[in-house]
Amino acid sequence: MYPTYVPILKAKPGEFSALENLKPIYSQKITPFFEVPKFTKKISELAYLRGSTQPKKDYLDKVCRDITSSCDSSSIFFDQFEWKPNVYTETGEHVYSYVFRKLSLTGLKVYPVIGLDRWDDKDYKNALRNLMAPEDTLFCLRIDSETIEDAYDEEHFIKSIENIMDELHLTGEQMIILFDFGDVTKKSIVSLLADMHHLLRVVEDFNFGAKMIAGASFPTFINEAVKTEDSTGYVERREMVVWKTLLEENFEGLIFSDYGIRNPSAVDDVPATHANGKIRYTINNRYFVARGHSKQKGNKGDQIYDLAKVIVTSSHYLGIPFSWGDEKIYDCSLKKLKGRPQDWVGYDTNHHISYVVEEVLEFNRVRAAKKTTTI
Repeated sequence: MYPTYVPILKAKPGEFSALENLKPIYSQKITPFFEVPKFTKKISELAYLRGSTQPKKDYLDKVCRDITSSCDSSSIFFDQFEWKPNVYTETGEHVYSYVFRKLSLTGLKVYPVIGLDRWDDKDYKNALRNLMAPEDTLFCLRIDSETIEDAYDEEHFIKSIENIMDELHLTGEQMIILFDFGDVTKKSIVSLLADMHHLLRVVEDFNFGAKMIAGASFPTFINEAVKTEDSTGYVERREMVVWKTLLEENFEGLIFSDYGIRNPSAVDDVPATHANGKIRYTINNRYFVARGHSKQKGNKGDQIYDLAKVIVTSSHYLGIPFSWGDEKIYDCSLKKLKGRPQDWVGYDTNHHISYVVEEVLEFNRVRAAKKTTTI
């Protein structure tokens, strides 16, 4: 019933191509969690929206079409975390209920996301109350990083959750709770574990159907991951280490989630004149990162060929058959393709999702085998 892995992905072209090219064995094991980017002035100026009398609605229609066409999984989550909670389409429907309705019409099983941080907004609350969701729908209660801090006021935190459950007529079994730490680049594994131990204890009596932990260890800027230009480095995937540790401590029913190869704090659509070439290659508990230099210097965009060669000749490379992303990295090392930044988001994300599914399955296999031998 529950997925092996929940990747939190921006509903953008790079992520869509990563999903479109996933092997069925991986797309069947995940439930993607789509973050719908907020409607901005820059989006309103895109060619397909020029002259539109209802640009917000047309934008959301396109996002829904792209989600549907890219996704081979049977179910999805979606949220609009970046949006103000009181935004409506030009036709007068709340943007959350509009997207939920459009996606549900495609036959996808859509799991609505309730933001505890937004629940006090009357427009948002009303939209969630009026969702026409089938009876077997699972609801995801998202506890963002700020709300995680607030959870140390246990009485208030518990009452807030009870209030949501009462107003939406939900039982614990109908819900998945997501502890979303967001950017964890400044947090230690020890502090993340302390927070999770506290959260799991506080929500224990709700008997939620499942619990998820999410975080993003890859920093916003490449120089925070690899200090020196034209070199390689490693970034610890702290959220994965924490998830594995909790399972080893026998916390059951805990689903792994992360932000793929992007940091949720990264600002999109801002031209970076001195952006460095980079490839983010997910390995066990870490990212192996090949960093280039400013695309204004030296061999400029051609540096990507050398970076691909670094990945392909490393001991970490899993070979062309492993994933579409691996195939594209290999092709680039032979100068068969260069790729735009959004293409590389797609290649790196495709490898990441494929690898994480294998990593989670293997960890659970080993854990099950250990249990069997100790009985």
